[in-house]
Amino acid sequence: MASSNPDTELIYAQNDVPPVPHLLLLSLQQGMLLILGTMLPVLLVKEIGGSTDMAITMVSLTMIVSGIGTIIQALRTRWLGSGYLCPNIGGPSYLALSLTAVIQGGLPLMQGMLVFAGIVEMFLSRIVSRLRALFPPLVVGMTVMMVGVSIIPMAFANFCGSPVAGDVVIWQDIVVGTVTLVVIVGCNLWGTGQVKLYCLLIGIFVGWGVSLSITPFDPVRYQMIEKAPLFAIPFTGLSQFRLAFDWSLVLPFLVISICGSLKSFGNLLAAQKITRPDLEKPDMDPIAGGLMADGLSTALAGLIGAVAVDTSSSNVGLAAATRAVSRWIGVCMGVMYILAGCFPVVATAIALVPAPVMGAAVIFAICFMILTGIKEMLSEPMDQRNIAIAGMSITFGLSTGFVPELFAQLPSFLQPLFSNPLAATTILGIIFYQIFHADTNLAALLKKK
Repeated sequence: MASSNPDTELIYAQNDVPPVPHLLLLSLQQGMLLILGTMLPVLLVKEIGGSTDMAITMVSLTMIVSGIGTIIQALRTRWLGSGYLCPNIGGPSYLALSLTAVIQGGLPLMQGMLVFAGIVEMFLSRIVSRLRALFPPLVVGMTVMMVGVSIIPMAFANFCGSPVAGDVVIWQDIVVGTVTLVVIVGCNLWGTGQVKLYCLLIGIFVGWGVSLSITPFDPVRYQMIEKAPLFAIPFTGLSQFRLAFDWSLVLPFLVISICGSLKSFGNLLAAQKITRPDLEKPDMDPIAGGLMADGLSTALAGLIGAVAVDTSSSNVGLAAATRAVSRWIGVCMGVMYILAGCFPVVATAIALVPAPVMGAAVIFAICFMILTGIKEMLSEPMDQRNIAIAGMSITFGLSTGFVPELFAQLPSFLQPLFSNPLAATTILGIIFYQIFHADTNLAALLKKK
């Protein structure tokens, strides 16, 4: 049933079970945002010169692991899962290192190193609950805000048709992205009832229709549907579970696992703030369970030969926008993704949603992540100390995106920590907060004694 709490104004709260039609549509709406993650296996296979069948298998495996991870995350046990709607998606942060591992030692080496990375995150999940003092509202707010900021480049690249170096942006893609965004925002702001609730789903289908009407037809992309089998279990035998290990990759994968944990930490904090807005301080127990679930999902991805998975910032933002945060949406969406992974033709068809449409959807979702973070930051008094902490952390954090060539000169083991605004801002925020509040913390400690 729908939540009746007037303070949160949630349509479907954490433990509410929406009626079946709403549950299916809300799950589909959340699932559409995960499409971008299905592109990562294709990119990886393309880089190593793999076959179309190999790409389809890896996409299917990644969807299955994403579905399993989303279900585990939505459930809540003592050690595992957060109980929040925080879906899993193919993790772009691991792509470059995964490619390095494949080139160096083939898929078994990539799989083995991903299992290692997942174990590292599971270990970190057991100590995060003891670090509550390092995450006051100011630092939490900066982390949540930067989760949204860090995916702006990806969102706008897709909004413009996924341009890379040398690509030309065509006007049709800009029109498609703009129309999609206008429809989503219009439905969310001025729509009522189901129109407001399904604003993103409506925008995606309208944008897709506009794209089919005005963009040049690409027969190669749609021929992929003909090549994809209707039904296939993407497991090829025991050879799929061969794992390799290389000590030379331990440090890079250790650092990237820490960075991935920081991103998931920010997503889980945002999901908690959206789901339980009355909390004055972060509840670290479900966040620790969420990190354990995320690490387990990454290890599982490595074990079966999928690309690494990670929690999705845009899906958390969508939950904030629609005010439907029921964890049962995550469970249902996870089942959908597992089933889609066993029907490659369905997965392939979903992956054909135009990039500008997905870019517009992500832009809409991350707006709520950024503003949720800013609201949390401002819950602390903005005195001179906190202004300095926030200003310096955000400035230095954003500089990693504006002038990355400067940070490329750091020692190689430090570069991943300063490779994006999220990791840099979170680390610096924790350090600056402890330094600038050292005298007040010491005074409070002495007073207690």
